[in-house]
Amino acid sequence: MTLSANPDTKPDTPTSPHGGNIRSRLFPKGTIWILLLFSTISLCIALVGISWRAAELARADLQTEIREKAGIEARVLGEKIENALRLGIPLREIVGFETVVYQLRNGDPDLVFAAITDKAGDILHAGGLSSDEIATALKAPSGNDTAYIVTRLDLPRAEGQDDIEVVLGHARAALMRPVTDNLYDIAIIFIITLALSFELMLLVLTVNVALPVRVARKVLDNVRDRKFTLLHGQSTHDEIGQFMERINSLINTTAKKVGTHPQREREVKLIGVRMLAFMFVLAEELARPIMPAFFSQVTSHSIDGQLGAGVVMAVHLLMVALAMPICSLFQEQVGSLRMYLCGAFLATLGLIGTAFAGGIWDLVLWRALSGIGYATTFVACQSYVLDATNDSNRTQGTAMMVSGIMLADICGPAIGGIVAGHFGPDMTFIAGATIAFLAVLLAFFLMDNMVRGKTPPPIPTRAALRAMLGNRRLQVLILFAAIPAKLILSGFLYYLTPMILLQSGATTAETGRVIMLYGLVAILTGWAAAKWTDKNQNETRAVGIGGGLTAAGLLLAGWLPEYALFAVAVALLGLAQATSIPAQLSASLKLSKDFTKDHGTGPVLAVLRLAERLGGAAGPLLAAGLTLLVGTTHAVLIFGAFAAVSVLCFELLIGHVPPEQKNEGGTK
Repeated sequence: MTLSANPDTKPDTPTSPHGGNIRSRLFPKGTIWILLLFSTISLCIALVGISWRAAELARADLQTEIREKAGIEARVLGEKIENALRLGIPLREIVGFETVVYQLRNGDPDLVFAAITDKAGDILHAGGLSSDEIATALKAPSGNDTAYIVTRLDLPRAEGQDDIEVVLGHARAALMRPVTDNLYDIAIIFIITLALSFELMLLVLTVNVALPVRVARKVLDNVRDRKFTLLHGQSTHDEIGQFMERINSLINTTAKKVGTHPQREREVKLIGVRMLAFMFVLAEELARPIMPAFFSQVTSHSIDGQLGAGVVMAVHLLMVALAMPICSLFQEQVGSLRMYLCGAFLATLGLIGTAFAGGIWDLVLWRALSGIGYATTFVACQSYVLDATNDSNRTQGTAMMVSGIMLADICGPAIGGIVAGHFGPDMTFIAGATIAFLAVLLAFFLMDNMVRGKTPPPIPTRAALRAMLGNRRLQVLILFAAIPAKLILSGFLYYLTPMILLQSGATTAETGRVIMLYGLVAILTGWAAAKWTDKNQNETRAVGIGGGLTAAGLLLAGWLPEYALFAVAVALLGLAQATSIPAQLSASLKLSKDFTKDHGTGPVLAVLRLAERLGGAAGPLLAAGLTLLVGTTHAVLIFGAFAAVSVLCFELLIGHVPPEQKNEGGTK
């Protein structure tokens, strides 16, 4: 998964000694892969077996706990019935029983039904299930094979009146909840470990093997053509580096004889930006699960804790929104490396200060500093990718950086939750600061100061800026694609999805797994989507497809708000954003080609980022307002309708890509 700075160079497809195409193999061959597969399967089987056995041993204790909980809930229901009877309300005319059961189920997702029966077994009131379904469940023979754990509580009444009974049914599957939760946790840890290993292996192999070999091939091809104008400049200290140093000596000797002056050839380490993007987002995301509670605790001495946490988080987002366009304007003068170093250093200070903050004002200051650092490092990485790519591979380069960010979004909260659970919130922020500081050190090795060696472009005139802002197709891209994408992401994924799932009885862990699907799908599909976009050189089509997928997922979740369908909608959103976001960046530069040719990409990116961030900030506010007005489910439907209208307007107004524009991108 590496990009060449020179897209015209296409390596030959390697072949096996037997004449077969190595890339055509579905799985790699060799003993090491068999051992790795065997070890992985054995580990998974062992972990599943241990979890299952632990759940079996704990079954008796869990059943006792469920019965104790059911007893408390039955007494609550019984007290409400007795109060109604003391007020003189006839037993059969009591109303609101279903509402009380619904409230109990909100606090106990394992509770399936509750009923009031007389001694003959006739159901007088029912909640959770219909009377017929409850009657069928109560007639089933008792035992471990039944679907429900039934608890009964007698309510003796006055002389002359028949006694009644409170009956509660809990799902027997709740006894297996610990083992299923363990299996999900094992799967998440397995995915995170696999992803982190992949990141490290990708970086090490690309920097130490792929890039040196690619440059060596250029140099040797140059020698074969008797030009002697290139030297191997991708410094390594292994066998490849030692071999190419000898070749360099021979080239220098020969070049003196033929009168040429060879230059050192090297390729941009674009893969390094993926690692740097991963690290600066991971530093911030580590503390994501504990931020609201920690901020609330620190600010509770000055104002209401929840309000204080909201203020602190809003200041952080506001600083990110303001700093991104400003950094974009000055990036080409400052350079990506210096900008990244400044940003990572500011983020380090901000995270350390947050860990030791004692009140609202210093907490706001440190979080604002973290926001500026986050925005600065993001702009530095993105600008570096844009400088190192061209129209033919720009979407793939952007997707590679976005994949690093998505991976950090997945790994950060999961790892941070474990760190916070064992060492506390202070150490979690310190751990984030340590990662940010490591990013400062790594940036010296993974990022070049000047990718293309060009001079900064002149500052654009007012007339040039007006012409850029008056670009109709750029306006359409921003208004109907960039802003809606971020608005829907923050409003639906970060606000409505957790609220609806928790209200429907899902646990916090289950809600987290659904949200995690977004990043997981985006990582798995982002590279293929970007490659397809670059191959077809039609970024606006990719943006339209992303908008259509978003609308389809939201309308589905709004129409049938079930747990599984929300998971599908979140996965579709991940696929949509992986298809659309990198393409939006490439499309904005292509649509502003006349402006960027003379004044660079900074102003265009500044406008795009400012619009995106404003959309992202408006998302939760719009979702909260719609929730108050029409409820959460209808809010999702309105978001889906908004996405559908936006993509329809985009497709109607953006126009088609001229054929000559496709050809330009494909021949570069």
